[in-house]
Order: sequence, then C-alpha cells, then structure tokens
Amino acid sequence: MKCLNCSAEMFNNLVQTKKDQIAYDICEACGSLWLDAGELDKMAFRVEGSIEYCSRKKVQADSEKAKQCPRCDDTALDKVSFIGSDIVLDRCRNCGGFWLDGGELDLINRQLEQIMPVKGKGFSEFVNNVHLPYWYKRVRKKSADTDFKVDVPPIKRAQLKSETEYVCPACQANLNLYTVFRIQLEGCPRCKGIFLDKDELRKLKDKSTKDSWRTLRWIDDDVEVIGNANAMPSRRFCPKCEQVKMLSTSFGDSTILIDWCPKCNGAWLDRDEFNEIIDFLKARLNKISSSEMKSKLYQELKEIWTGPEDKISEILDATAAIYALMNITIFEHPTLYDRLILFSTTTPIR
Repeated sequence: MKCLNCSAEMFNNLVQTKKDQIAYDICEACGSLWLDAGELDKMAFRVEGSIEYCSRKKVQADSEKAKQCPRCDDTALDKVSFIGSDIVLDRCRNCGGFWLDGGELDLINRQLEQIMPVKGKGFSEFVNNVHLPYWYKRVRKKSADTDFKVDVPPIKRAQLKSETEYVCPACQANLNLYTVFRIQLEGCPRCKGIFLDKDELRKLKDKSTKDSWRTLRWIDDDVEVIGNANAMPSRRFCPKCEQVKMLSTSFGDSTILIDWCPKCNGAWLDRDEFNEIIDFLKARLNKISSSEMKSKLYQELKEIWTGPEDKISEILDATAAIYALMNITIFEHPTLYDRLILFSTTTPIR
C-alpha cells in the first residue's frame, strides 16, 4: 500500500495478545494511517458505542481531489464529519475503512475527551500499559505483503447470486444477478450500474431506509411518475427487451438522469445514482414543515383503502408518515426536543 499523501511505502503492524489484537497500516514518513473497519474503535480512546458508526454523514467536499480507497477498486473516499465536529475524515462507504492524516488520531482523542467519558486510552494503553505483559505477537511487515482487496458490489450489501446473459447497457459487460434486502436485481460487475425491474426502485428505496426515522417508504410520487416525465431517447438499449431503446429522464425535479424502458418499465441507474436518489429524497423530507406533513399524512391514511399498493404496504407507508410527522414536530420545537434529550439521558435503562 502506498501512502495516499506522500506515496511512500506503508508498513502494516499487528499487535496481538491472548485476548485481542490491533492491526494498522502506517506511513512512517508522514504519520498517516489506514484503518480497516473496526480498527478506529480500537485505536482511539475507548467510549460507549462505536465512533465509526457516528462518522458516516458526508460533508461538502473542498477543491481537493478525493482520495481513492486502497482496499476497493475505483472507489473514492467520502469526506465525513467526526461526530458532528470540525474534524473531517476520509472514509470508504464500501469497506468502512478510514484514512487518517498525520495527527488526526490525536485530534479525535482530544474531541472524545471533551464530549464524553472515555474508558481507556485506546492504542497507547493497549501497547504501553495493561496489555504489555501479555503480548505474544508483534509483527511489522511492508503493507504490500499484507494488502488485500474488498469486492465492490454495484449496491451496498448486495450478494452475488449468479451470472446472467443480460448485457450492460452502459459498458456491454455481462450483468450479474444480485440479491439485497430480499430483492433480486441485475448489476454490472465492471461499471457498477444496476437494472431494476418495474416497481423494484420503490421497494429498494423502502427497504434501504427502514431502520431510520427518515424512512422514505411513504415518498413515492417521484417514483410513480417516472414513466410520465419528460424524456428524450437514450442511446442505451434495455437489457431485458430486445432492441428496445430506453428513454433518458430526470428523477423528479432533481438533476439525476436515469434510463427508463417504455416497454417493461425497468430502470437503469449508473453507479451511485441510487444513493443520489436517496440523498435527494432525504433532503426533500428535511424541508417539509409539520403543517405540510399533516396533509401528506392524511393522503397516506386515505391510501390504505384506495392506494395502488397492497393494504399491508399502505399501512406501513402511513406508519412511516406518522413517525415523520412526530419527528418534524419535535425538531420544530426546540424546547420539546431539549426535554426529550434530557429525559433519554437521565432515565435509567431497565
């Protein structure tokens, strides 16, 4: 592995005891670190929960060219804010690894000490204090001797099922069949685009956000009108309909262009366009006021009996809309929000 800052050869260090181990890649020229998923939690000061989970929201990128993940082919590192602080880290959305410039680990530790109780001193404690008598392995190698690559599926968490005879409309490679959230879809192993059959975009959108109050399952307007939006002929052919050219259209009023098949109603999304759609819908949700949300909730309740989906799906849509209204109302009233936060931090867990 070459240092992403100074191109020097990095070294992999493995420190192992009978009960635990830490592995990290370090540039001895500039002090930069590459930490695979799970290693930042061990290197930094110990706190309750995972600090890696708290560092996933992307921040506005500056003019600096994005660094490329050393584990994942053709994958740029995202700029993320560390627990809402001014510390900006480079993180891979695919493998979960972090790139830390020289000195950033010290900044993280100082930030942790300021905002929450720390249980231990992380790597320094591991190496210098309690674990020292129990070492039985410490290995230092060139990173090139320990490097490995992480597969990059066309959509996160997708599992490869089989190859297909369908041809990618973007790069003409053969598409593979993947499954994610119990949904089967075709994806390109080369350019990372995905083809979604009719109604699969809505299902994928519902499933991918189900664990957050920002669930988007009730926001279907932009998905339902794809076939009615203004479109222009695309140079790409539908992978499932022989000799049928797709139409290029924007998703809602965004700048995201997708290819749609007028025959089978399938949609082709280029690499990362699904994530862009999710970000666009979340941004729309964040702008909705409580009064506007009330009218949308009323519409969702009506659709339990009159909506296009089955009754269970419409009930889940209405439930998601209720949660959205509750959270929007809370955030519009800071006093109520502060009281709820105080209650959640002072009430003992039984």
